[in-house]
Amino acid sequence: MTVVIDANVLAVLALDRRRGAAVERLLRQWRSASEELHAPALMPYEVANAFARAVAAGQLAAEDVPRAWSLVGAIPVVLHQLEDGPAAVELAGQLDRQTAYDASYLLLARQLGVELWTLDGPLARNSQARGFAVNLIEA
Repeated sequence: MTVVIDANVLAVLALDRRRGAAVERLLRQWRSASEELHAPALMPYEVANAFARAVAAGQLAAEDVPRAWSLVGAIPVVLHQLEDGPAAVELAGQLDRQTAYDASYLLLARQLGVELWTLDGPLARNSQARGFAVNLIEA
């Protein structure tokens, strides 16, 4: 069994106690169900970007970044290289997005035949409205 997770699912573990608790519950459920977590290879970069923004905003102390990174890195996620760039660009257009980051998560979920899990409400609603299997994690 497999699920694709958005980068925010992992970043929130170090950045938001309330939403992090909801993610921790899901991670436990997935582990007990032997779910395998997957994401595009860009996910670690997006997590690093979320941490950099949090440090700049004063939400995460710079000295806490190594602990936060270790926390996220302890969660096993199978990373996938983008194999079909044109499909990601096309999907971004279908989502009315100017970047292909979100599209890469949806594309991977579609390629694997599984659902994408995210904390991004606009992404979930926009994708669901277009028939994609996306689950919004409610905290």
